[in-house]
Amino acid sequence: MRLLALAAAAALTVASPVLAAEELTAKQAGQVVDTLVSNLNGYFDAAKAKQVQAALKAERKRLVAIHDREQLAQALSAITLKTSGDQHLKVSVTTASANQAGLSATEQALLDQRLAYGLMAVRRLPGNIGYLKLRYFEQTAAGAEVIEDAMALLQHTDALIIDLRENTGGGGASDERLLGHLSRKPLAMAELHWREADGRETIERRQPNTPARGPLYADKPVYVLVANRTFSAAEEFAYDIQANKRGLLVGTRTRGGGNPANRDAPALGFGLSVFVPNGQAIHPLTGKGWEGVGVQPDVETPPESALTEAYRRALAAAKPLVSTPRSDKERADAIADPAAALTADQKL
Repeated sequence: MRLLALAAAAALTVASPVLAAEELTAKQAGQVVDTLVSNLNGYFDAAKAKQVQAALKAERKRLVAIHDREQLAQALSAITLKTSGDQHLKVSVTTASANQAGLSATEQALLDQRLAYGLMAVRRLPGNIGYLKLRYFEQTAAGAEVIEDAMALLQHTDALIIDLRENTGGGGASDERLLGHLSRKPLAMAELHWREADGRETIERRQPNTPARGPLYADKPVYVLVANRTFSAAEEFAYDIQANKRGLLVGTRTRGGGNPANRDAPALGFGLSVFVPNGQAIHPLTGKGWEGVGVQPDVETPPESALTEAYRRALAAAKPLVSTPRSDKERADAIADPAAALTADQKL
């Protein structure tokens, strides 16, 4: 899901001057609305799909009068969200025109590389606390390799903070590998209940990808930072941690997007597409998910102070394996004033 958003954003950036010049006609806007109504037949909740379809048909006269693609996408998304409550069910501008393609596979691979496959920071904080920040969960094998490298660097820290406050999703190889490093016994992951194109209902049971040499962080304290921006697969990761009682969530309630899709976003024509979830995430340990309600942290604190709070708790829970005068002083100073220790570390 995250990769689709990246590709769309890149294509829009390149093509925006053309978009302003090529306005939709009323006929074209009508075709977009009608195609959207048809594509909603693939939504996982058939009853709710009918409600959204009825709402779109009721607003059709107003919608066909919108000639700007971005404005039409926003208007359509406002209706789908208000009616369904599903934040994944969204219309996006994808290309400047029906004849202009988005990113090629080579361009997409280059973009992923330049974004470091979602890795924003890997760091040892004062007092020997590990810190890992991820912007999204890369879906390909390259994402698992990045996690492997990051965990190799962090394996000798005494507690770990995983920062997902700005993580908007993705899922696949990287979150499975990260969970695989956090427990000797595989952690239970949310199950994905799919409604296939032929009407069949199937269940996908995901498993953590534990390295052959074993997990590198199976027994030490883990803290996960979450916020309102935390979305989709990032919410699943947090939910998995909480449901398995493997770590402590610190921050604010997440956005509440638990309905994924296992197929490409359908094209609506004229440079627009829609993400239609045909699945629902349900965790086997709780029988529930986070769609519409988000994931409630164990320790609620404003996003801007979540790191300091988790850091304070990590320092208190950590059990250092090495004691030297220098390390003991560093740890004592950090415990005495966690905020000051973080501020000083950021200046290095």
